[in-house]
Amino acid sequence: RNGEALEIAEKITSVAVDKTGTLTRGKPEVTDLVPAGVPEDTLLAVAAAVEKNSAHPLAQAVVRAAEGRNLKIEQSDAFTTYGGKGVAATVLNELVLVGNRTLMQENGIAFPLAVEERIAALEQDGKTAVLIAVAAQFAGVIGIADPLKETSKTAIGQLSVMGIPTVMVTGDNQRTAGAIARQ
Repeated sequence: RNGEALEIAEKITSVAVDKTGTLTRGKPEVTDLVPAGVPEDTLLAVAAAVEKNSAHPLAQAVVRAAEGRNLKIEQSDAFTTYGGKGVAATVLNELVLVGNRTLMQENGIAFPLAVEERIAALEQDGKTAVLIAVAAQFAGVIGIADPLKETSKTAIGQLSVMGIPTVMVTGDNQRTAGAIARQ
């Protein structure tokens, strides 16, 4: 935005780029619902009841999906954030956890091998798998995708042609990050 930036630009040796909102559109969408013993709408509504308390882009995607289905989103209490792991709240007097494998493991929530395989498949497709547990029981997985911006491939390609290596920075797990990086 100024002359000094242009002068410094010639000295760039590499570029680190944030994934969400820079390489991707920054407007994630729910793509998959994988319930475990509950109806899809119940899984989505319970997750949305917790996620409506968060400004995180993945949380907003869950809430938008529930609203898009005209689901009733219950009130939640005692909302808690677990940095890098997920969130929790009480919905209809039951503790609901919404997050990653680590959050589930730390709370003693087990899920079958078939679910782990489904999670891995979502991640291989570049999607983020959000796990949900209700009352200490695994309830399902929500797959969320944040598509690449149309300009990302070209921009990274141009940096490469200029001999400037790029690194993607993300809080996503290795599989999801790898899928986006391959794209």
